[in-house]
Amino acid sequence: MVAGAPARRAAESGRHHTIGDLCARVECAKRATSTVKITNGKLVNDGKDLTPQFVAIESFDVSIDRGEVVFSAKRKDNFDIGLVALDGSEIHWVPEDPVDETGPVWAPRGNKVAYVVHGKAGDIVRTVHIPTATQLSVPFPYATVRAIAWDVPAERYFVVLSSPDISERVQSVKYDGGAPRIEVAPEATLNVATGPMGGALVLRPATMRYGEKIPLVVWVANPPFEWDDDRGTLMRNKRVACAIMPHTPDDAFWAAVDATPWIDAQRVYVIGGRSARGTPIKDINGVR
Repeated sequence: MVAGAPARRAAESGRHHTIGDLCARVECAKRATSTVKITNGKLVNDGKDLTPQFVAIESFDVSIDRGEVVFSAKRKDNFDIGLVALDGSEIHWVPEDPVDETGPVWAPRGNKVAYVVHGKAGDIVRTVHIPTATQLSVPFPYATVRAIAWDVPAERYFVVLSSPDISERVQSVKYDGGAPRIEVAPEATLNVATGPMGGALVLRPATMRYGEKIPLVVWVANPPFEWDDDRGTLMRNKRVACAIMPHTPDDAFWAAVDATPWIDAQRVYVIGGRSARGTPIKDINGVR
């Protein structure tokens, strides 16, 4: 469903994750109804297999106008975007990235599809004009996109997204990325500076005092670029830096830490993973 999260994100919780059904908050184009369903890793229509069995199918959308289904399927390592006719035919795959591509949705009239590319520096919404194969990509740096929906004229699309410094909100843009605007405001925004460091995204106080050194909290989470209530509480109530990353810190990260003069290397904490350096803690109450 357009407004639903991918299955691997179904565990999202917290008082700021309150957008719920996207199309209950903004005026979306109506979705087509059909008899297509997922059965044992295959797309099936009226009992007829439309696709072979995949490792998994993340989601799909149907265009009655084009008589096609767009879907996200895991063939090997990643989820890729494919198209197949409602009567069953050869599958046409959109040229893939070496990352997951999920949440495909048809625009009204079936001339465009949009989907999420889960990039290393944040999610990207890509639109493809099907008749010409023209692609347009709109990055949402250091943010996680949870849902997409088109407006009725198919001139803009809406996204539900959050980032480590701003809680969940609804934003819309023209399909080429122009004229962005906030449709549903976030409930929380942190007064922090953000930037990359050694493969992580670092949050720190917006202003630093001369010669100040602050503790570092290494926060291992996947996906890394979304809002977290506990992390928000930590950044509001303590003068700390928080390095968010999807994997165990490596040597390149620690070298970047050692080269950063405002980090207190004697007070480094690690949440959510193991590390050769730093004090492991279960939650933010362990930060001193």
